[in-house]
Amino acid sequence: MATAIDADDDTLSFTLSGGDDQAYFEIDSSTGVLSFVSAPNFEEPADANGDNDYEVEVEVSDGKGGADQRQVIVSVVDQAVVAQVSYPTGNANLGGYVSSTTVTGILVDEENHQILADSSDIDTLSVNDTFATFDLNNTYQWRAQIPVDQAHTAQELHIDWQDVSGRRGQILQTANLQPVFMQPDGIALDRANNRILVVDSTLKAIFTVDPASGRRKIFSDENHGSGSAFLTPSDLALDSANDRALVIDSGLDALIAVDLSTGNRTLLSGGNIGTGTAFESPRGFALDNINNRAVVVDSRLDVLVAVNLDTGDRIIISESNSTLPFTSSYDVVLDSSSNQALVTDVNLRALVAVNLTTGERRVVSDSSTGTGDNLIYPRGVVIDSANNRALVTDSYRRKVVAVDLTTGDRTPVSSYGVGTGAQFREPYAAYLDTADNRLLVTDYKLETLMAVDLATGNRTAISDSKVGNGAILGGTYLGIVLDEAGNRVLFTSTSQSTLLSVDLSTGDRSTLSGGDNGTGPEFGTPVAVAMDTANNRALIIDRRLNALVLVDLDTGNRTILSDDSNGTGPEFDFPENLVLDVTNNRVLVIDGGLEALVTVDLDSGNRAVLSDSSNGIGTEFLNVRSVAMDPVNNRVLVTDSSLRAVVAVDLDTGDRTILSDSNTGTGERLYNPNGLAVDSANNRVLVADSSGPRALISVDLDTGNRTILSNHGAGAGPDFRTPTGLAFDSINNRALIVDSELYALFVVELETGNRAIASK
Repeated sequence: MATAIDADDDTLSFTLSGGDDQAYFEIDSSTGVLSFVSAPNFEEPADANGDNDYEVEVEVSDGKGGADQRQVIVSVVDQAVVAQVSYPTGNANLGGYVSSTTVTGILVDEENHQILADSSDIDTLSVNDTFATFDLNNTYQWRAQIPVDQAHTAQELHIDWQDVSGRRGQILQTANLQPVFMQPDGIALDRANNRILVVDSTLKAIFTVDPASGRRKIFSDENHGSGSAFLTPSDLALDSANDRALVIDSGLDALIAVDLSTGNRTLLSGGNIGTGTAFESPRGFALDNINNRAVVVDSRLDVLVAVNLDTGDRIIISESNSTLPFTSSYDVVLDSSSNQALVTDVNLRALVAVNLTTGERRVVSDSSTGTGDNLIYPRGVVIDSANNRALVTDSYRRKVVAVDLTTGDRTPVSSYGVGTGAQFREPYAAYLDTADNRLLVTDYKLETLMAVDLATGNRTAISDSKVGNGAILGGTYLGIVLDEAGNRVLFTSTSQSTLLSVDLSTGDRSTLSGGDNGTGPEFGTPVAVAMDTANNRALIIDRRLNALVLVDLDTGNRTILSDDSNGTGPEFDFPENLVLDVTNNRVLVIDGGLEALVTVDLDSGNRAVLSDSSNGIGTEFLNVRSVAMDPVNNRVLVTDSSLRAVVAVDLDTGDRTILSDSNTGTGERLYNPNGLAVDSANNRVLVADSSGPRALISVDLDTGNRTILSNHGAGAGPDFRTPTGLAFDSINNRALIVDSELYALFVVELETGNRAIASK
């Protein structure tokens, strides 16, 4: 700021009167505040001699002939280097099974947020006191491998750096270490140790859950506790008198004791332990403390078996029965007052009672016995003796049902319309907590342990796998795209008919368009999204509307660009996905009904078929799923789930060529290829395969050879279940994958294949 004093106390006025760089400045005539017209850039000096010293002359006058001038030099200095974290994203969940994790990131200039060309401006960078290394090819990318303390449920990441000028910076970020339920089955309340035990058959483990905080820990698996590892543990019960839990394992065909202090496992019955008929497919069981035995249902043998807990000997209580066969039984509970066991069976769609003395079976409740909605997929069952009823979870109907033990009548206890709270998606096992008048229920698809208030039916999550806050990613299909500038991912949600945004710094979710956000025609079934960055808008394919919809990213307002009333050409008929072709000012849409690749002009909305059975030669499309531009090779790549292939389509001719399938290229074959994205720098296309390996797969753009980058056997972290949508972030060397079964967004570090849940 320029200052001056006038002896006569006249009013002074400031102006710019010269200097080689005068054009870059402005000055307030009253205050003398000197400023740049627009912020300078140290990396691109604009001053006359290019040395970042800007020269200007300032004049002050009193309006009466008195004036003075001064030469001013304003020096622009380089701004600090800033580190950004690429993996894991903020608040991401690494799962509970990792002993170390990769932390990766990039270097940017604080002044303009541009990526640095190299790491020459950085002196040191460390993560939790472990020094980072820099990529030899992309030197702005850094990484560090740090240990993870599995005794905790979260890991604090301290990223510290210093640039060559001595300026320092720090990022503090939390990575969660909560094990993720995959298939939670049996439950038991261990009140003495203030914990809930949950067995997960997919993860082959027993978890402990803190009832107050919901924090989960692995208690017994191949890495926790000694003894034979679980193979397919499906049910458990607490044997408090012997300080142990009993677990039935249908993979090992065995009953196993687990020490409640150590997690050590001991075989009680099965294999070489115990006499009698060997198990073949034991699924559910109940503990009979009075008779020192476990009562086990075996679906393959179609029998109910008593296991002596001292010797492991097995005696059949109820023989195979052709009238009421146990061919798909899930759970057993004892009704001691009536000397019977109750068994749920999915194939029978019934609750069946077995007399513990005679072995006789009878239906308690099914479509012909009792009133109320029929049981469709009965799984967990408990006895509520005080109310003369059994409580049954029905996975198909997504409810808890009370079955009157006298009449077989069925009454919903908690379901859509009965009780508040998150709706069940696939309730599995149940445990009656009489002291708190509640039912504990595991939900397979929600990956949640829930409590149901038996007075109201209200549902409360005790422990879930949530990451971030905001809208649910329910019903998300293939639609996912990266918005680099906003550090976010955009989703289409088919169940909510909305366009959602996920903040990659926090995992938080918000609605951008749909519902109460934005004006214009409401979405029907939005299934895919592309970014048109130049016009600050999203392009949405809506299957129900058979339309291409434009969404303003500032307002959320929606406009139809192309449908049966807008634009000419063949009408959409089950459009699946889209990609923006900036060079040709068009969108390419794959349409399942037309079995075609269709172009849409971004000005007129006019449609034309680029490739189908009548346009272009080669293998015809059968079930197209996703599409990506491969500009280097002047083609688009399409996944086809029926062909189990990646198909290349020439942009000039529409000709179709198989790039990769079981006959083209080597490696694990594609089973159900869905989302894909081209990584031109590494000459590959990334493919999300939602079945078979359930993996992120790399396909070589020349040979079609396939390599698994990330799944249960490649990389660490929570496993995919149904990976569908895929976005590639080349700057951060990561993939972002939506899992439509877990309702989750994964972030995958592409060098190691490590996975974390970024939002759920």
